Amino acid sequence: MIDRLIVFAMTQRMFILLLVAALIGFGGYAINNLPIEAFPDVQDVQVRVISQMSGQAPEDLERTITLPIEREMAGVPNLVNVRSVTMTGLSIVTLTFSEGTNNYFARQQVTEKLSTVNLPAGVQPQLAPLSTAVGEVYRYTIDAPGLSETEIRTLQDWTIRPALRMTPGVADVVSFGGAIKEFHIEIDPLTLRKYQITLSQLSQAVSNGNSSAGGGLIKHGDESFVVRSAGLFATIDDIRKVVIIARQGQSITVGDVATVKEAERPRFGIVAFDKKDSIVEGIVSMTKGGNPSKINAALKERIVELQSKLPAGVKIVPLYDRTELVTLTVHTVVHNLIVGALLVFAVLVIFLSSWLAAFVVATVIPLSLLFAFILMNALGVSANLISLGAVDFGIIIDSAVVIVEALMVRLAMSSTQQEAHSKAGISERMHAVHRTLADMSRPVLFSKAIIILAFVPIFTFQRVEGKIFTPVALTLTFALIGAVLLTFTLLPTLLAYVVRNRPLVEKHKPWLDSLQARYRTLVVWVMGHAREALLISIIPVVVAFALATRMGSEFMPKLDEGNIWLSITLPTSSSLEHTKDIERLVRAKLLAYPEVSRLITHVGRPDDGSDPKGPNNLESLVDLKPRDQWRFANKEALISSMSKDLSGIPGIMTNFSQVIQDNVEESLSGFRGEIVAKISGSSLEILEEKAAEIVAVIEHIRGATDVEATKLSGQSEVVVVPDRVKLARYGISISDVSALVTQAMSGASVTSFYDSDKRFDVVVKIDREHRNSIDAIAALQLEIPGTQVGNGSGTLALGDVASVEVREGASRILREAGTRIVIVKMNLLGRDQGSFVAEAQKKVQDKVKLPPGYELTWGGQFENSQRATKRLTVIIPFTILLIFSLLFWAFRSLRMASLVIGMLPFTLIGGLAALGLAGLNLSVSAAVGFIAVAGISVQNSVIMAEEVIMRLRQGQSTTEAILEGAVSRLRPILMTALMAGLGLLPAALSQDIGSETNRPFACVIVGGILTGTIFMLLILPAALKLFGHFTDASDEAAALLSLDEQTGAPTHA
Repeated sequence: MIDRLIVFAMTQRMFILLLVAALIGFGGYAINNLPIEAFPDVQDVQVRVISQMSGQAPEDLERTITLPIEREMAGVPNLVNVRSVTMTGLSIVTLTFSEGTNNYFARQQVTEKLSTVNLPAGVQPQLAPLSTAVGEVYRYTIDAPGLSETEIRTLQDWTIRPALRMTPGVADVVSFGGAIKEFHIEIDPLTLRKYQITLSQLSQAVSNGNSSAGGGLIKHGDESFVVRSAGLFATIDDIRKVVIIARQGQSITVGDVATVKEAERPRFGIVAFDKKDSIVEGIVSMTKGGNPSKINAALKERIVELQSKLPAGVKIVPLYDRTELVTLTVHTVVHNLIVGALLVFAVLVIFLSSWLAAFVVATVIPLSLLFAFILMNALGVSANLISLGAVDFGIIIDSAVVIVEALMVRLAMSSTQQEAHSKAGISERMHAVHRTLADMSRPVLFSKAIIILAFVPIFTFQRVEGKIFTPVALTLTFALIGAVLLTFTLLPTLLAYVVRNRPLVEKHKPWLDSLQARYRTLVVWVMGHAREALLISIIPVVVAFALATRMGSEFMPKLDEGNIWLSITLPTSSSLEHTKDIERLVRAKLLAYPEVSRLITHVGRPDDGSDPKGPNNLESLVDLKPRDQWRFANKEALISSMSKDLSGIPGIMTNFSQVIQDNVEESLSGFRGEIVAKISGSSLEILEEKAAEIVAVIEHIRGATDVEATKLSGQSEVVVVPDRVKLARYGISISDVSALVTQAMSGASVTSFYDSDKRFDVVVKIDREHRNSIDAIAALQLEIPGTQVGNGSGTLALGDVASVEVREGASRILREAGTRIVIVKMNLLGRDQGSFVAEAQKKVQDKVKLPPGYELTWGGQFENSQRATKRLTVIIPFTILLIFSLLFWAFRSLRMASLVIGMLPFTLIGGLAALGLAGLNLSVSAAVGFIAVAGISVQNSVIMAEEVIMRLRQGQSTTEAILEGAVSRLRPILMTALMAGLGLLPAALSQDIGSETNRPFACVIVGGILTGTIFMLLILPAALKLFGHFTDASDEAAALLSLDEQTGAPTHA
């Protein structure tokens, strides 16, 4: 089949070129539509249920909203985990589903279950938009001179946000900051008592006084008229004129007993930007799997269109654009790829001594990438910094290189090379092309099968590591498949064109002859001291393994996003106003750093409840200038300086992270931190006590920074405790008391005010003067059922039937897997994860004793690293067995397969040394590099072993076959090794933004290929002499050669 394909490509050259043109066209389309991200989307399939109930305490919300939702979700298909956070007025339940679950199926199942949950009146659970932890792609503010914050927020909510949400690929636009406009009816309780009117009567009257309805149609002559009542509020005076009750012909209106005014809803959060103390911000999230570059481009077009619809002088100003990070990281990757390609091309020119031959081989590079992009786009595999940065052009084109090199050798030996333009000469050269490609087809397929087989462990990764590294393996696999197809289609087509016009012969290279002569001398010496050479070679392998146990470990190096995300936590009872005062101090200190280009700060949370933050939380997005404008050597030094400056502010706890990193960490573990320790149990007091003990232990461990435990308590509460006996005496129910407290204190929206296409709540509440103290709360009037005093019902003070107490209650309640938890989070500075967690676990186990029923687990990035390591320890031996089986099929010899596999440990020497010299830790990224370099090492060993077997078949003695086979294969082995190593050398040396995640992978491949090739060139000949058991008359050799001839196994590479 391969032979027929080669013949077809050589005879139907124009058709092949048309197919290549189509490949270029479809590849360009795929690149344009392929989502390219800075960091892969690692979030599991999740559905978040958000419920709000203003003013409700966490324990009450947990009981009435969170627990019912959690219990109802227990039977949802494919559900693997449930966790929740409950805080004042807000409940968020996060449901995690198994891998492969369709997002829309999961959301549909949750929606169906929510419809059966029994929740308090007025609570409407909402599903968070279908976005992810890396979905935040754009932030903007509104520059509107002369407009108040309320007017700007109204413009954002009713004009800008709806327009931007219609942009394709946008999941949601969250409004943050500013003030939401409302109409407040503020009541004086004394006036109500004077008129003998209750809160419920007033609320009912306002609700009834604002409505419109349709009355059908009436016919008038030839026309039909629509009959409707127009009773909606048109002005604020309409609210004042609502009649509450009429007595003896005298109407009592809302304006008689209350003050009606335009006001603002109590703020949940405040946003500041640089020196602006308060702004309105829009945060745009893309749908899961979206292309941030295309979405942001469409978003910017929509903003330009929207500009004409905004009031004069109003502008939408961008604050954060994800495409800036994507552009920087893609620039880093493209730069590394181009430099790598140039280095590979230089190797081709040097070794082949022909620009034309080098160009023919190099055409495979871009076309194989285009082939990979087409498959990625078709199968929904997104491109990202890690998957693109792992592409090694040397691995992709090595088969084409070996074929061209073999062709040049064959043509150099041809007797017709002098008859360049004769028909006989052309026919001979065309036949040489065909025979070379046919002879090399099995070795090429075999070598690529080995490399693809080496990727099997990566395909078995799950969850986070799977989402990060599976695209890497798929991208390389697709590119390798494309390279093989092009090698047997485009390569013979181009070679046919070339050899028809000129002989592509090998040129004499004195330097190569000198190199081969020196190598021959060295191999002769090594083979003469084979046992000693093998024993000496074992020493560096043992040293490498020993040093590996002392190296640090981590899940993944941090991607430098070019920003800092600073989270600050104040004492739980801090008010929004107090936190804002602290924010001003923090902002001033951060803006004093010349490295800071711009600064956005958030106090509290958005009004939609999408981010579970309290008024004591402060977050800052610090955008940084380019590194060449810094005073500090690195980012860690800058963060250390900032942390020291902020430590002078009393009562705050800090956490330094990055935007994407922060969101990903919270998505994975439920809290923002590299490493988290979770204690589960029932009592909030015990949980908090044990968390404090763990914090005290962790803080004294080297490398620990930003150590913090979730604050579960500390929220000051004013608690109204009804006296059931007294209530029964007056016929008043508990629900009457609860309704009074809710309506009087937090206010209740009783109807809506419509202004064109805008809608504003009309809220009834007690005025601030009469609800701002404990005595005022006790003085609130309860209606006594069945009594008549004057013209109304009798009332009594709330304090007469209930006690009003000040207590300390829960501030937030975290739950996971059906039980309460507390989280201790920590970040690391100047230390690897593996050794830190090992020390932390031991010290915590020794010093912190948990009571029965309580459990401690560790999570975060460490958990991902552990899971990947466990899987690799099982899969890698299995993969080596598969490669061994493939080698046995090729050589029909357990001994030969074992000798080839035995060369793998030598790659560890250079890989580990490269990591050490680069100051990198062992990581999953480095492990993937070792997997890839193993395939390359086996391929090079096979090249030499096949040549030795072929020479034995030709009748050479064992020593001569090994020596000449090694020397003759020196050039292709050096070429493939140099191309594979130099292809990733730019990535290994790069220090640009976005290079951090690829450096371990690249360093391992560059270092592993270096030592693997050197040791293989020297040790494999010695091993073949000692353990190959090749004898000129050996039955084993004869059987081996016979089997090779019968099966057509690879004999050359």
